[in-house]
Amino acid sequence: MKAIIPVAGYGTRLMPHTERYQKTLLPLAGKSALDFILNPLFDSGIDEVVFIVGHLKEQVIDHMKKYDGKFSFIEQKERLGLGHAILTGLKNTNEPVLVQLGDTIFNLDYSEFCLSTENIIGVDEVDDPSRFGTVEVKNGKVVNFFEKHPNPPSNLAISGLYYFNNEGKLKSAIEELIKRDIKTNNEYQITDALQIMVKEGENFGVFPTPNYFDVGVPEAILYSNRRLLVSHHQDYPSSKIIEPVFIGDNCKIDNSIIGPYVTIMNNCDIYNSKIEDSIILEHSNISDKQIIGKIAAKDGSEA
Repeated sequence: MKAIIPVAGYGTRLMPHTERYQKTLLPLAGKSALDFILNPLFDSGIDEVVFIVGHLKEQVIDHMKKYDGKFSFIEQKERLGLGHAILTGLKNTNEPVLVQLGDTIFNLDYSEFCLSTENIIGVDEVDDPSRFGTVEVKNGKVVNFFEKHPNPPSNLAISGLYYFNNEGKLKSAIEELIKRDIKTNNEYQITDALQIMVKEGENFGVFPTPNYFDVGVPEAILYSNRRLLVSHHQDYPSSKIIEPVFIGDNCKIDNSIIGPYVTIMNNCDIYNSKIEDSIILEHSNISDKQIIGKIAAKDGSEA
């Protein structure tokens, strides 16, 4: 089965780091967010992935060279919304397709998620559903989709994982959305296309996805780093390491306190510093600093 992963966005909420890194390639817990997304997909038998690329697309293409599989990269040349992005990767077939957003990591069995004969939406109960796309469910079926509605009728937020039993029907719905120029927040939204499908008689079930990790904003990346981190590092006799800590290859750590909840990527030099609950990007040189709750880079920029 094919999976579509949109990774075209600029990642403005992760500036300035996304000026140099495609947002899904920012690291946490020792590897990129994209690796955390892909590994369970591959474990479930999905070996065809269509990436919708845009900003820093070459980085995604280069990153995927380390994997075996059928990968394609389609550029979204205009940023017209998530619905438009997904459309660029769709074909007129009757085959099922999985769509996963590129800023969410799921801890689930994808083969179970894709067992249904109907369309399935990953959902999670949230405290403030007005910040999300949401669904209204009756008798186990979705009857309405909403995109960041100020007063949604339920707290079931769409978590960013979708299974469609017919790729061609999804394609037709998004094409109809664009033909009718239906926009929300001046963009073609996937929720509006799904609402068209519901009105046309398509059935949608929901699948709880409580154990997922958002990597779209700095505080969410740091939270996910804390949850996913597994200690991995060599000894640094002149420094104090407070687990859990990941330290990559070719790093020099001297007279510093590192941890807890710290990821330091490859080729970093850290001297006389205290780093806690943070991610240090590769090739960073940090001296005489205290970094707590930050993503920090080699040029001294932080987010």
